[in-house]
Amino acid sequence: MARLKPVATVLLLTCPSTACESQAGDADFVETDSAGVAILESFQPQWDDGHGWTVALEPELAIGAGPEGGDDPDNPPWGRVRGLNVLSNGSLVVGDASTSEVMVFDSTGQFTHRFGGKGEGPGELEDFSTVFACDGDTIIAADVYAYNYFDSEGRFLRRLATVDGRTQMPLSVFLRSGDCRRFLVTDRYRTAVPEGSQGLTYWDFAWTDESFAGRDTVERMIEGHELRYAEIFTRAVPWTTRVLPIRLAGDDLLFGYSQRAELRIVASDGALKRILRWHATPAPITTEERQEWNSQQVVGSESGRRIQLDDFPWLPEHKPFLRPAARRRRREHLGSHPSPA
Repeated sequence: MARLKPVATVLLLTCPSTACESQAGDADFVETDSAGVAILESFQPQWDDGHGWTVALEPELAIGAGPEGGDDPDNPPWGRVRGLNVLSNGSLVVGDASTSEVMVFDSTGQFTHRFGGKGEGPGELEDFSTVFACDGDTIIAADVYAYNYFDSEGRFLRRLATVDGRTQMPLSVFLRSGDCRRFLVTDRYRTAVPEGSQGLTYWDFAWTDESFAGRDTVERMIEGHELRYAEIFTRAVPWTTRVLPIRLAGDDLLFGYSQRAELRIVASDGALKRILRWHATPAPITTEERQEWNSQQVVGSESGRRIQLDDFPWLPEHKPFLRPAARRRRREHLGSHPSPA
């Protein structure tokens, strides 16, 4: 069977020896301590052309390589891949946001079965976002409003709502790799801001487990009323600081602050553990890049979609496009509302 269009691949990352030696050999790295918080700062320059990580040209495995435009059940075409995980037997679980389906492939890349699909019924997904593989080979297909549990054969088990009962707005739910019994949940924005902190955005986080499914609401869990939870803690960030997607690593929470090229690691009880900062100066934005940004903004406004920096992966994310007046206001704001340590 011809495989003309490999779309999803598993690749190897390698580092040219010159690049690795160039970065490891520099001593422009400082570690300090501030009230028990480790601050690690790198002053190494950006990698030059020819340095850095590269991807092997030959994939380790190719899946979903059906013929162009064909309808091959053994090699289904891809739409928008959202999440890839591995089960205990080596099978690959891949989510496709274009169809709201989860597809399963064996360890050789051979398609075996699919489940899910758009809809509001049991086992259907309203607005697919990603897929998780849990201990015991339970699969969670997440949409904006719920976590949908399936067994490894695709049989629907249960649905866990992840919306705020007051506003019906979706909440952000984080899972540790493999462990789907304990959740970290946030409503992202707190309505009551402490006096003197109006320039900060507060996020309330709560540790809980799946015992609240079917008998309580996430709203009550966020408020901490009559529900089993381990800890609730709050993090405050300057509202002008663009925060990258949050990640959970073990019990630690990782925040990426893109405008400062900074990574903050927070313990499960909310205590800040360490800060990593990079001081490399990004390449200047060219006139052509700025013109492309402006033209895409016009296209986005006509279609009703706001253009984000994520649409321009070739831009340094910690150097966004800001008008001079906006830059001035940002400096003034950060001066009056310093970031919490």
